Amino acid sequence: MFAGAQLFRTMVVMAKSPVSGLSVRLAADKSGASRLCNELFRFRFGMRPELGAGDNVFQLHINPIGRPAPDEIWFTDGPVSSERVGDYAITQCADYLAIHVEIDLEPGTDFKELTTRVYRELLQLTRERDYPNLVRVWNYFPGINVGAGDHELYRQFTAGRAVAFGGFEGELLPAATAIGTDEGTPLTITMIAARHQCRMIENPRQTSAYKYPRQFGPSSPSFSRAVVVAAESGYRILMSGTASIIGHQSMHLDDPAQQTAESLRNLDQLIQQARRATRTSNGADEILTDGCLRIYVRQPAQVTEIKTALRDFLVDDPNVVFLRGDICRRELLLEIEAAGSI
Repeated sequence: MFAGAQLFRTMVVMAKSPVSGLSVRLAADKSGASRLCNELFRFRFGMRPELGAGDNVFQLHINPIGRPAPDEIWFTDGPVSSERVGDYAITQCADYLAIHVEIDLEPGTDFKELTTRVYRELLQLTRERDYPNLVRVWNYFPGINVGAGDHELYRQFTAGRAVAFGGFEGELLPAATAIGTDEGTPLTITMIAARHQCRMIENPRQTSAYKYPRQFGPSSPSFSRAVVVAAESGYRILMSGTASIIGHQSMHLDDPAQQTAESLRNLDQLIQQARRATRTSNGADEILTDGCLRIYVRQPAQVTEIKTALRDFLVDDPNVVFLRGDICRRELLLEIEAAGSI
């Protein structure tokens, strides 16, 4: 049994920092817009957006598996303001800025060019408002595995993002997720940026994504495995979409239970690396507290096997949302992202 058998536990960790907190929780309340003054934004899942939900309710056009998913609320310690600038919904507080955009895709769209343009506009907004440090990005679009070789849509997306980043190579890259959604859904991107510098975390079990070999496309993916943010309430880790990959090779093909276990081992390693980097002590290196997970599953029929594997490796029952989505590699059956205190 690996250390991840105690991957999640509910505890409180204290640290000192002048920066306001950034936390996430699930809440079933879906009545209109975000109402608490310290809600930076909330994610709402599903294919049917609610009209008039508010500029700080960010719709993700991806369906939950099984029961409806509660809203995922990202909140901070102080007052939040929100507005809309063109296609972009923007919310901000003293230390963090969140931007959400949805772009309808027309037939024949040059996806690389579109990705470059949207990312450049996002980056411009973060710089203009003096939040220069990217923390977390979510990317959703249909047909992620469509196309052969370098024409695959995910590779076109990766190439376009790299152009916007201007050849950025591994310094202060954000944690990120890229998931394929159902046909007819928009390109949807949500970005969190910070005024202060955050800490990038890599996984020694995996090749850093920005160092992937040429076989995975003309441009390596521009993201880090995780980012740690600090606040008076402690350190919080935001982990990228994490799959069954060792080095740069996909593992446990056609086995959802083993892919789940391998993904959790990778998350566990990120937690341990983050704790070493921040010199945080929480009783055991492997503990992530107040854990919150999203699990993207290619084939909903495999959710039962995945849930069984989760029970084998998690101490408590953390907040988990299962979503139907395609993974960036065709052979991968699931991907897990997580956030929590270390």
